[in-house]
Amino acid sequence: MLDPCGSAPWMLARGKISSAPIFKMKKINNFSLLSKGDAAKPRGIFIWILIILVVVFIYKFIDKDDLIGVIFQNLPPREASLMAGMVFGDKNNFDKNTILNFRDSGVIHIMVVSGTNIVLVFRGLVERIASWFGRRRAIILGFGVTLIYINWVGWEIPAVRAFLLMSIFYWAQLLGRKFNLFRAMILIVLIMVLADYRVFLSGSFYLSFVAFGAVVINSNKSRRWWSDLWNSFWVSLWILPILALFFGKISLIAPISNALILFLVEVVTILGIMGSLVSLIVPIFGKIVLWVSYPILKYILLIVDGLAGFKWASVEIKFNWVWMVGFYLILITLLIKNLIKKSSLQNFL
Repeated sequence: MLDPCGSAPWMLARGKISSAPIFKMKKINNFSLLSKGDAAKPRGIFIWILIILVVVFIYKFIDKDDLIGVIFQNLPPREASLMAGMVFGDKNNFDKNTILNFRDSGVIHIMVVSGTNIVLVFRGLVERIASWFGRRRAIILGFGVTLIYINWVGWEIPAVRAFLLMSIFYWAQLLGRKFNLFRAMILIVLIMVLADYRVFLSGSFYLSFVAFGAVVINSNKSRRWWSDLWNSFWVSLWILPILALFFGKISLIAPISNALILFLVEVVTILGIMGSLVSLIVPIFGKIVLWVSYPILKYILLIVDGLAGFKWASVEIKFNWVWMVGFYLILITLLIKNLIKKSSLQNFL
């Protein structure tokens, strides 16, 4: 009989299958070949030592001021100031007009390190090296490096909130537990309040959590061209009362400026970190990476200066606590009604 592929004849055999092994372990120069588990032990120890050395080296021998200095050596002053602020939280090199333009255009939050930077460093590092070192080691290395990074940029409220969130997220993975965002946010608030109760008096505390919450509850998952504009408007709507309460001024063009600029924060962060680090080792390659970021930084400055030039770019609005609470009650009521409406529609369909 021919086999289904027609390549060779085959026969049906009946009988008892022998239990003898097909292959036997051979010895090479009187040494048995090590099993996978045995071979992994010295390799695992080496990787742990490597991780510790990397963290210690970054902490001891890489200085934030050196990295900022490299940026100013390779970029024009205004663009260098923006990158140093966005990547390393340096606030000492901005001129007054630039600060006012960023404020009036509604994107002053990108002038310093935000939660986005922390998430990008922590998650980016863990997910990139997990396949090389193993997920557990990658998480520990990511934690150590991000801790050094946040120490460089300063323990600002948005950065601390993002660091705690990512730490809890990956800690749940190490323990094999399911991550619950709502419980994590409650725990983060408790940790920050216990660490310093004065955060309740800070506008950035409320801005950080409300903006993050607005992103989470946003039901728009579309990838169409107008989705960025809507997402920016949605977040701006939720933080408006806080801006009116703590600062007495809001930007009317913030949704537009954020939609045009915000997606570039991650690109600038990656280029800034890579370019400054590489410049300390191979200056010419670092210079090339930093110069790639120049058109992006120039674009951001042009957008900000152009939008801030409109007289109606920002208006003065002052809220008190009662007005702020009332505003949020209206927003939450409308949100709940919209969710109920969508749920009823889905049930009907």
